[in-house]
Amino acid sequence: MTAAEVEVTGAVTERLFGALLGAIELATVHLGVRLGLYDALATPRTAAGLAQAAGIDERYAREWLEQQAISGLVSVVEPGDGDSRVYGLDPEQAASFGDPDSPAYVGSMALVMGGVGQVLPLLPEVYRTGSGIPFGGYGDDVRFGQALFNRGGFLGQLTQEWVPALPGVAALLSRPGARALDLGCGVGWSSVALATAHPALEVLGIDSDDASVMDARANAEAHGVADRARFEVADADTPLAEAAYDVAFYFEALHDMAHPVAALASARAALRPGGRVVVLDENVLDAFTPNGPEVERLMYASSVLHCLPVGLSEPDSAGTGAMMRPDVLRGYAAAAGFTSVDEADVTDGAFRCWVLTP
Repeated sequence: MTAAEVEVTGAVTERLFGALLGAIELATVHLGVRLGLYDALATPRTAAGLAQAAGIDERYAREWLEQQAISGLVSVVEPGDGDSRVYGLDPEQAASFGDPDSPAYVGSMALVMGGVGQVLPLLPEVYRTGSGIPFGGYGDDVRFGQALFNRGGFLGQLTQEWVPALPGVAALLSRPGARALDLGCGVGWSSVALATAHPALEVLGIDSDDASVMDARANAEAHGVADRARFEVADADTPLAEAAYDVAFYFEALHDMAHPVAALASARAALRPGGRVVVLDENVLDAFTPNGPEVERLMYASSVLHCLPVGLSEPDSAGTGAMMRPDVLRGYAAAAGFTSVDEADVTDGAFRCWVLTP
């Protein structure tokens, strides 16, 4: 092996070692989130205090706390031995693990990884056969994690920043008798945000995952909009009431749908005159680019492990995956009867947004 080959191999090994370290530490964060350990550390505690507060074994509490402190994820508030040492969260750690509505909250990342870990043993056979894994097959972790990942943006930016950047959409949502569709609504935070910001708006959220729809109904009830934000279990390409809605939204959902053209055609038929379809999806590059930026790497890895298997879990799937580049979306939109696809000026690192006109 030449010196150049050794140098290249070393770079790859170093990178993957870092990835392994990050993945293992993320798994320990998963434990902390699922067991409520970070919540309990809002008050500084010893290992025994954490065990009592969180209802876990004291020996495990000590091991987890020491690992977290060595990793810089929790802080030592008062030094001492293993029994007397007191742990807590500094301001940055509290922001990262404390408030699920905060843009800094990172617990969602650990939950999503937990769900992916649940299906890893199934993926080799899925890849051999060309079959898929439905969204519900990833368990509660992916549902909870994805909901938390998007919650801050939907409640804090959707109606405040994103909708105003969509030409004519805010006016459609505010006109008398306005109705909106939220297709692939998940646990309903986008529907809740829309209904909260527009007091006369009725929103119908549709998702094929029963557990997500149950969560959406509970979230709407908790936010006082259950009378105007309703949710149903159905496939996104199910025929809808024609000419009944002003705007149809797909929030990070269209790329997961097995039949995107049929879904868009159903949404188009459901629009009233002058209505629009809004597609907010992953922030991917316009074209395949080797050695891409970190966001592109994240989206593609997510597609390999989750988005494509979910899309291929239904017969005759388009198999889009997370990398729904603009030319792919435009092709789907044209086939569904839309005459224009215009990218909107939505400034967000995770998403790109398009307005589709029939």
